[in-house]
Amino acid sequence: MDADEHSNKCDFEVGDIVSEADYIIPPDRTPWAGIVVFIDPDRFELHSSIGPFEDLVAVHWFQAGYVECLPASVLVMIQKAKEKTLTSDDE
Repeated sequence: MDADEHSNKCDFEVGDIVSEADYIIPPDRTPWAGIVVFIDPDRFELHSSIGPFEDLVAVHWFQAGYVECLPASVLVMIQKAKEKTLTSDDE
């Protein structure tokens, strides 16, 4: 992974269902799925104290039964919590 693959803002929202990126899964288990429970913007420090930073995402893993905080770049979207519906204000 190089610096270009990191996004300083995530597209995740609380309630989204996510999985781990392939490259962080130990070889002796299958990917976990979980629900996003908290997002801390610009909290994770990638390379130095002056940046770049990315969002820290807290995920409750269903298989493990605990919450883990990870940088947004190591998570993969499975399903959005809710779809935006059009209203008359959006038109």
